[in-house]
Amino acid sequence: MTFAGGSVTQADRLVAGAALLSQADRLLDVGCGDGSLFLLTRGKARRVVGIDCAVGACRESRVKGLPVQCVDFNARHLPYCDGAFDAVACLDVIEHVVDPRQFLRELARVLRPGGVLVLTTPNIRHYAFILGLIGGRFPRTSGDPCGYDGGHIHYFTFTDIRHLLEEAGFGAVEEFGLYRWTPLTSWGRIKESIKALLGDHLKREFFSGAVVVRALRRGDGVLT
Repeated sequence: MTFAGGSVTQADRLVAGAALLSQADRLLDVGCGDGSLFLLTRGKARRVVGIDCAVGACRESRVKGLPVQCVDFNARHLPYCDGAFDAVACLDVIEHVVDPRQFLRELARVLRPGGVLVLTTPNIRHYAFILGLIGGRFPRTSGDPCGYDGGHIHYFTFTDIRHLLEEAGFGAVEEFGLYRWTPLTSWGRIKESIKALLGDHLKREFFSGAVVVRALRRGDGVLT
C-alpha cells in the first residue's frame, strides 16, 4: 500500500495512520495532540482514548470534549491494564521517547493479542537526509520550532523499526511508503525515473518521507 501524494508533514502522517486503522472496539491514540486523529477515525472505533505528554495539547483536546489523559511517555508503565485496547495509533512519537524498546513493550502490553499497532516516524534514510549528511550537516527531521529538531532524540530506518517491533512482541509487520508530490520539473522527472528503476522496496527505503508500519501484537507470551 502506498500513499501517493503524501509528504513528510505531520498532517499527512495523520491521514496515513487513520487510513491504516481498521474497525476496533477500543483505540488508544498515543501522542494525540489536538485530537485530530479522533476526527479522522470517526466510525472506526467505538471508544477512543487519547494520551499526550504535553499539557497544552491535553487541554486543547479536552476543550473539544475529547477523552484525553496527560501521561509521561518515559514512565515505565502506561496507566492501563494488559490487553486494554484493540488498536493503538502511535504517530510521530517514538522519536521523542528516551527508551524506544521499553516504550514499544508497553504498547504491546496494553494491546490484546492480535491487536493492531499503527506507527509512524521520520525516515532518516530518506535521500534528502543522506545528502544533508554528505554535505556535512546532520538532517533536521522535524518542522517543529520547539527545541532542537523539534525534540527528536532518536532516528530510525524501516529496518530499525521492524527489529524493535519484533523484539517488543509484534509480528506481521507491514511497511508502507509516504511520498511527496513531485512537480513536473526536470529534477522531478529524473526523480520519478529513479523511483521506477528502484522498485517498491528501495523506493520506500530512500524516497518515503516517513517510516509507516502496521503490526499485530503477538500472543506467544514473550512479554514480561
